[in-house]
Amino acid sequence: MAPKFSVSMIKFNFNANINTNGNKIDKKGLKITLIVFSLFILVGIAMFVGFWSFAFSRIDYIENANVERYEQKKAIAALPVLKCAVYADQTITSPASGEEAALYLLRVGNVKSYIASSEAHYGQYRTYENFDYNMVAGYPKGTKLSINGKLYPIDFKLCIMDSLGGGETHFTKDIYSAKAHEKYDIRVYKTSENLKMDALRNVHPWIKNYYHSYKGLKNILVQEYVFKNGDSVYIKGKIEHNKIVPFVEHMLYTPSTVNDNQ
Repeated sequence: MAPKFSVSMIKFNFNANINTNGNKIDKKGLKITLIVFSLFILVGIAMFVGFWSFAFSRIDYIENANVERYEQKKAIAALPVLKCAVYADQTITSPASGEEAALYLLRVGNVKSYIASSEAHYGQYRTYENFDYNMVAGYPKGTKLSINGKLYPIDFKLCIMDSLGGGETHFTKDIYSAKAHEKYDIRVYKTSENLKMDALRNVHPWIKNYYHSYKGLKNILVQEYVFKNGDSVYIKGKIEHNKIVPFVEHMLYTPSTVNDNQ
């Protein structure tokens, strides 16, 4: 005869006051442990949701900023261009190259670094230049611009030079200045000429921010374009009330990421 086995049901009583060893259960401690454990889970879930929310919002911000910048570039490129010739009886010393000029324009930007993502340069620090559309205009008193044979006096300090520039670049020199505490690759990007940059601190908002704002733009680069008497210069603008009115617009977006295509 086969042996008989008796199977009894094992029941758990969560309301019991003793455990299997006969010791009393610390209900208060157990509750605290469960509450703390639950809080850890809730904090973890909140951090996870917050991280992904931040990541997606950052992606949306960059995409929207890129679209905004692209639309702004298109709008500025479509602005009408005044084809001018420079006429001056006197000259002024340009601040970067020291050349005598009937007119000089300063293109102001800043230099930034980023970590390359391309396979060839992965993980390496790369640098790029980001310029404002506005250029600082400097000229001696009495300088005029000729448009369609008519002379107009200059009375503006900022303008946007057309990228064509009449087929002539007129580029002479650039000035670079970096903060002393910057990363090595930024500090040595170009030779710093801090005294020359200091002399220009109030000619452009970006340079002013470099010196006066704790969170201002850093690592400023200024490119100089010199025009002699009779040279052609193309600027974005219009004629209004018998005077030249240049279009001026500061960049609304400074890119935080750059694609490394090198």
